[in-house]
Amino acid sequence: MKKFIYIMVVLVGFGCKQSKSQHDKVTESVSIINADFIENFENDFLSSVAVADLKKPCLITSRSFNTFNILSKDQSKALNINQIFRKHDTISKFGIALDVRFDNNYKSFVVYQFDEDQKMLYKLANYTNKYQFIDAIDVSYYDLTTQMNQTETYVYNNKLFVHDKLLNKATHYYLKPNGKFEKQSDSITFNYLPLIDYQTLDHFKANFEQRIVKAKDGLIIKDSLGNNVGDYKYLETVSVIDYTADKTKIIDNGQIIYSRNAKVIINPKALKKDQNFYIDKANIGYVPEAYFFKPYNDDGNHYNYDGLTIKKNALHPIALNELFDVKQVDINDYKNRVLYQPNSIDVTKLYKKDKVLTLLAKNGKKVVYKDTTYNSEFSPTKTYSVTKNPGFNDMFLVHYHMVFDYQRFDFISQSTGELLGQYAGGYPYVSPKKDMVVSIDYDTECPSQRTLFIDKIVDDKIIKTFELYYNLEENYDHITFEKTSDDLEVYWLSNTEFIVKFWGASECYSDSDNYFYYKYKIKQQFLEMLEGI
Repeated sequence: MKKFIYIMVVLVGFGCKQSKSQHDKVTESVSIINADFIENFENDFLSSVAVADLKKPCLITSRSFNTFNILSKDQSKALNINQIFRKHDTISKFGIALDVRFDNNYKSFVVYQFDEDQKMLYKLANYTNKYQFIDAIDVSYYDLTTQMNQTETYVYNNKLFVHDKLLNKATHYYLKPNGKFEKQSDSITFNYLPLIDYQTLDHFKANFEQRIVKAKDGLIIKDSLGNNVGDYKYLETVSVIDYTADKTKIIDNGQIIYSRNAKVIINPKALKKDQNFYIDKANIGYVPEAYFFKPYNDDGNHYNYDGLTIKKNALHPIALNELFDVKQVDINDYKNRVLYQPNSIDVTKLYKKDKVLTLLAKNGKKVVYKDTTYNSEFSPTKTYSVTKNPGFNDMFLVHYHMVFDYQRFDFISQSTGELLGQYAGGYPYVSPKKDMVVSIDYDTECPSQRTLFIDKIVDDKIIKTFELYYNLEENYDHITFEKTSDDLEVYWLSNTEFIVKFWGASECYSDSDNYFYYKYKIKQQFLEMLEGI
């Protein structure tokens, strides 16, 4: 029974089948193929053969071929097929699976040998424009007895990598301008990647685990021989291809660490879309895994969260217990430990009349804010209020908020009326030592989505530092809700430990009279992160 293989391309690795170029083993055809044969062959036969798209890297594999294009005896003889496959029996059938148009100076076809119930063997054969044989190499092999595709070939410009999937090794060929294949000396191990048309580098990088550099002084990248080939900066995101099986002993500041090495992409920017983000071996390095933050684990506890931003850069999630101890608490168990409660005083009524907020500084300067009302949520209402807070000495805190944006605060000098700074987030609760603020902001339409901000204060100005996103619609069954009459949102137990009261709204367009309390204890790793800002 005939077996024809026609399967769409799926996940692949890049690699090799150990094969030799045949140009010096197959006698080149010296007979002149007549013009009638060429015309009939090109018009009648080749018109039904698929053409490879070489504008981007492509895969030559038995799994993607339609093998119905069988050559006649005369066609096989004219194309030297028996000599290419070194077969002279009458059992094997031969055909052309693909027209690969590398160059206008010669023709390239993926030709195949089909032995029923045994195998499909594919070779890439090059011919002159008059169909004189030039050279051929093995490019794919399918064992019909085991239903296994053993080899396939990755084509990248004039480079070909023939991948042996059993050994996960590749033979590298260079296709010369004269149509002959030149075997290269380098041995290549390829990673298994889907050979698809990635729209962006981010889509491509999603194939890899993303890790964040924890080493404060950065991380040196080494090649397979131990040579320094680059470095990563603190908090940089790294694409990890794989990890070594064995751990290496590292002595760091007198401490012994055992760590796997991570096989990484050195420079993601070198990966180009028009090359399908092909990773050259010179762009692969190694770093100790121990100098990455631990990866995030969504295991349904108080360390769950839904997004992370540090220094205004959205990062791939890390294990939150690297930065904090977090747990849900009963606020009544901690009220006698509260060290500092920011005393915010709403003074709006003293300064606002008929939707106009007028602040009068000590030097006589007036600062005016006018409420605005619009008819569309895309041109939203803006209403101003003002508070005083001993955490921000000699300042008015002017608050306003619009749909689709965080709350905003202007810091106005009570002495001069000067704008001293601005802040985006929830109401800023100052730490006991006045070196950081904590705030919480809820999405207007979906209050289940909320952001916890922890920001650094430098020279009396708030520097955006850390944002932690939560969404109570996703995997927060472990939370216990309670009702409370407390107005405060933040309780400081020390300068590095605080309790946050979160609203219990768990859906979009919802309301709730439930709340819960999380206690955060800042770890040394977070303090070191603040020092670098």
